[in-house]
Amino acid sequence: MKTYLSVVECAIEHNDTFLVIKRPQSAASAGGLLAFPGGKIDEEDEANHTDILRSAVKREVFEEVGLLLTDPIQYISSSYFMGNLNVPAIDTIFYCKLVSTNPKVIPSPREVDAYYWLTPSEINQSSLAPPWLKTYMNLVQSYKTSIELK
Repeated sequence: MKTYLSVVECAIEHNDTFLVIKRPQSAASAGGLLAFPGGKIDEEDEANHTDILRSAVKREVFEEVGLLLTDPIQYISSSYFMGNLNVPAIDTIFYCKLVSTNPKVIPSPREVDAYYWLTPSEINQSSLAPPWLKTYMNLVQSYKTSIELK
């Protein structure tokens, strides 16, 4: 039986821009590249028996950028990748549009080299945005379009 590492990320929108972080060069994964805030599922997330993934994404966002998400968090997609040391991983992407959440970012110096509020176009044009981040951004845009059409 295969065991997977479970990772969560959140595309956080405020004023038509999205919060992206630059991972430290020394990061175990994607060092020096842009990413949505997020990280691994931890044991403490198990306490929320009915919604572990959202619990994890809230915790990771708070740990990395100091935002206490109070707005709805929507599931976007999940994908498989081969992580460091050939560990198979599942990455789950969420989306949160800030309405009531305080947008003041307090980056963790250990986990975040820099942060930016970028438009989808700026993310897609950035040389520091890996292909998977661009794919996730496009999936978020498709999701937003689908709910606007309803």
